[in-house]
Amino acid sequence: MSTATVVIDLDGVVWLAGQPLAGGAEAVRLLRGEGYRVLFATNNSSPTTAMLLERLSGADIQAAPEELLTAAHAAAFAVPRGSTALVLGEEGLDEAAANHGLIGSETPQSVLVGWRRNFDFDLVAKAATAIRQGARFIATNDDPTHPTPSGLLPGTGALVAAIATAAETQALIAGKPGTPMVELICERAPEVALVVGDRPSTDGALAERLGVPFGLVMSEATPKSSTVWAYEGNSLLNVVEAFLAS
Repeated sequence: MSTATVVIDLDGVVWLAGQPLAGGAEAVRLLRGEGYRVLFATNNSSPTTAMLLERLSGADIQAAPEELLTAAHAAAFAVPRGSTALVLGEEGLDEAAANHGLIGSETPQSVLVGWRRNFDFDLVAKAATAIRQGARFIATNDDPTHPTPSGLLPGTGALVAAIATAAETQALIAGKPGTPMVELICERAPEVALVVGDRPSTDGALAERLGVPFGLVMSEATPKSSTVWAYEGNSLLNVVEAFLAS
């Protein structure tokens, strides 16, 4: 029986746009049955912790708040507690910023950018101006796309690129595979055995930074590649079964 932790992505792995994917709950039960701890780590900064726990429950997976890490948590963690910030995201990023004691300001010390549906010229200008005036530029992630059942939507990376171009400054990436997320994972899980996700550029890179194998779940967001990963499958269950059998 192992006491190590398996880090699992959510979008495209456990669910797709909130709709549970087949085999996810069974995969988590198998891991826990073998003594593995599970830590869900997502680059989606939009949902609150309560929303994610409810979605997991709807997928027949019970989890505790401490078993969840999001790119919103990582972005807030990347700036000093109680400092001023311009927060451009949805409820999850707002929640993480509030829990970290960040204070809204028109002259912020940091600009935090996450995925949001309402994004326009004025927001780009406001964020770029603050960054040019010295604010740190923190992005929850730079994923180019966001998978849904009807296809790929623009991801946070598309929004971050617009601000980066206007500000002529690159953002610090807080989520996977960025240093803030790595540090948060190491705090929660001193011993990691495997990282599972659908993006080699983020989940695979996270596994590399943690020095552990990567399990690839192939989704719409997975780019075609000739690279062969430690474990591969069309579902989380496929990957977990291969991992446990190895």
